[in-house]
Amino acid sequence: MNPKQSENDLLPLLLKGAGLVLVGILALLGLIGLVLPVIPGILFLFLAALLLAKISSRFDSLLNSNSQMRHWRSRWDRSSSLPLVQRVKLSFWVLARAVVNGVEAAANSLNKVRAEN
Repeated sequence: MNPKQSENDLLPLLLKGAGLVLVGILALLGLIGLVLPVIPGILFLFLAALLLAKISSRFDSLLNSNSQMRHWRSRWDRSSSLPLVQRVKLSFWVLARAVVNGVEAAANSLNKVRAEN
């Protein structure tokens, strides 16, 4: 085996490892987001699931067996006609709006608690 071939074998393994680390970070943010109203937890969990489906064929088939997830994945795939830059911008604005909604909800609940006291 030549060194070039061993480097090529290592690259997919490193990409999978980096992907799994990213899935872990997204899942952790998603779980935190389920508790804190400022972070959009469902969005991060959905992104973690999409990335894990790209890495694991077993998880991909599990997601395809769920009709609701199949619906959301088809919507995600239809948005692939947008250029990557536009998809990133759209994702940023959706995330920014979710954060603003969360901050607004937290402020409203704090005002409600203050008014009760």
